Amino acid sequence: MPERVQPAMVLHQWGVVDGDASSIASQNSDGDFIDVTRSLQDRNISTLARRAGPALRRLSLSFSPQVTDAGVYSVMHYGCVNIRYLGLLANNHISSDMLVALIGHVCQALEHLVLSTAKTDDAVVKKALCCAPNLVHLDLSYCRLVTDDAFPRPEQMPDADRQALPQLRTLVLTGCTRVGDVSVGRIARAFGTSLRTLDISYTIATSRCLCFLAVAASMNHGGSQAARGTLSLQALHMNKIAFMPGPQSAQSEVDAGVRFNVNTWSNAQFYMYVPQLTSLTIAGENYMVTDAFVAGIARHCPQLASIDVRDSIRLSHTSMFALSEHCAGLEYASFGGCLGCLDTGVLALVRGCLRLKGLNLSELGITNASLVAIGSNLHYLETLVLDMCRLISTEGIMAVVEGPNGMGCMFTLTELSFMRCRRVDEKVVEWCKQRLKPNAIVRSELC
Repeated sequence: MPERVQPAMVLHQWGVVDGDASSIASQNSDGDFIDVTRSLQDRNISTLARRAGPALRRLSLSFSPQVTDAGVYSVMHYGCVNIRYLGLLANNHISSDMLVALIGHVCQALEHLVLSTAKTDDAVVKKALCCAPNLVHLDLSYCRLVTDDAFPRPEQMPDADRQALPQLRTLVLTGCTRVGDVSVGRIARAFGTSLRTLDISYTIATSRCLCFLAVAASMNHGGSQAARGTLSLQALHMNKIAFMPGPQSAQSEVDAGVRFNVNTWSNAQFYMYVPQLTSLTIAGENYMVTDAFVAGIARHCPQLASIDVRDSIRLSHTSMFALSEHCAGLEYASFGGCLGCLDTGVLALVRGCLRLKGLNLSELGITNASLVAIGSNLHYLETLVLDMCRLISTEGIMAVVEGPNGMGCMFTLTELSFMRCRRVDEKVVEWCKQRLKPNAIVRSELC
């Protein structure tokens, strides 16, 4: 039996193996990491819980559709109260009530909670946020029953309850299709001083949520716009959100504007309250991301390392100028689909941000001049996407790889994509593969 399926704390080589997939894994010699994957049944969980008992510190039920409430109950029955990491993914047979009971059982030790199950609802989230004082990471990806009501209103809570809220650092709400601006406001007011990463991609949040984040920062410091309170956010991801305020926006304003009218605030004020921001994703066709907004982010967030503003149709080369001037440490930039960004902006970006490791310029009207600059300046570049850049040619691709003196990106590139670039010859694909790393990926669909 492979070593990784012999957990030290679960004695006598207990394990379940399904074909080539190990169902139990041990992270280290202390045996405090138990991973449970697919094809497990309730009796297997019961055996695990009985043999591990209080020694069990990490339990991950990933893609275990046959596990039901009975299996989860055995974890409580055998005294597994020291679980620090709990992961329940892709399971439709564990009820909301059982999840609430399990979280209540392990709440004092729980630090990381990953839930992506069909039965995760507001009651489960409330239990985790109100009863797990050490919780720092909460992942609710694609929990479609979770709504705005799952998150606490700190201004309506007694002081003791408010102070007992966990110092949450990471909150992932990707694909929670009932979560909107109201949630963002409540989250910022409840966890703004500790929260480092917030992901609201594929939710019904709108562009107004940026305003609510600024409101929350000010409310935590007296409630006036003159107060320069800040949030601790380092990463904000808003990929493919609703963007345009809809019927929900009126209720959002009532909920978020507890002390003053939220309409007196603008999205442009957001960047003034997140000076520690290192990663920003606002991707998807929208009108809210402008050159002024990106310039403000660049000026107020000098530690910015990653920015993704794909398909922001109001951006131009001015945004790239601002990033090149203020964010020399930028490592990833995605401007795919920002049709107003041309050669002048790319030239400034690659000359000012020499540490870039990832660059997406797909669909831009750039020429070989940009590619020559990339090959000459970006000696750390690992990923370059040039899909549907119709004006670049074979010579440009070669300039990226070899550079002016044979010292281009050939030693660092692991992924190069130029799909549907009609001026690029098919022969350059093999030419690239011969010069790049053996494991490098070259994507092309020339037409």
